[in-house]
Amino acid sequence: MTKITNCFALIFILFLFLVLGTNSTQFIFKNNCPNIVWPGTLTGSGPALPTTGFTLNPGATYNFVAAPSWSGRIWARTLCSQDATTQKFVCETADCASGQVLCNGAGAIPPATLVEFTLNGSGNLDFYDVSLVDGYNLPVSVVPTNRQSCKSTGCPANINRSCPPELQLKDAHSGAVIACKSACLAFNKPEFCCTGAYGKPQTCPPTKYSNIFKSLCPQAYSYAYDDKTSTFTCPSGSSDYTITFCP
Repeated sequence: MTKITNCFALIFILFLFLVLGTNSTQFIFKNNCPNIVWPGTLTGSGPALPTTGFTLNPGATYNFVAAPSWSGRIWARTLCSQDATTQKFVCETADCASGQVLCNGAGAIPPATLVEFTLNGSGNLDFYDVSLVDGYNLPVSVVPTNRQSCKSTGCPANINRSCPPELQLKDAHSGAVIACKSACLAFNKPEFCCTGAYGKPQTCPPTKYSNIFKSLCPQAYSYAYDDKTSTFTCPSGSSDYTITFCP
């Protein structure tokens, strides 16, 4: 029985090697926050990740492998619990509204700090960024293991402390600021959302609100056309990535 089990284990390992190839990328998650966070993942293209959501205790780490050419988003939900009435899993920030720890193909409800990846993209490069286009809920960093060829990025600042009153999302019970909305989410105007007549870089410059995000987190996307200082690349297959919440 043991020999049969070992045989199946070897076959499974060989299968993963053939499917994922040698250029697969490992994501290492760390929670440096004082409270539990619940990371979520959303696949945009390529093979789905091993999980769409999980629990990450303070000080804990969690690893999984992404196949080559995966692209998508990663974020962390906060202040989550099981609703006493519906028995559904709900979060006060960045909820994916699946009613479960698994997001099952649903994305984060803004405001949410997003980590975005395209593995093995144009020019055989990994592209990655931290985005505040959908607002902010907690600090995050992305650190490649290949530090010779690849740069780190992130938003380590606590923007909630500097969030203007008109952008604040507050806890219904304590009144504490738990997230900071983007101006697009707060006002839904074309000049803040870069839509309509403002739908190109030439007509959608930074605003006083995106400048607040940019001043606190200069490496992160502060609005839709903030590409020049916010997108980072790394030779595909040369690096794994450590994603730390509250770095």
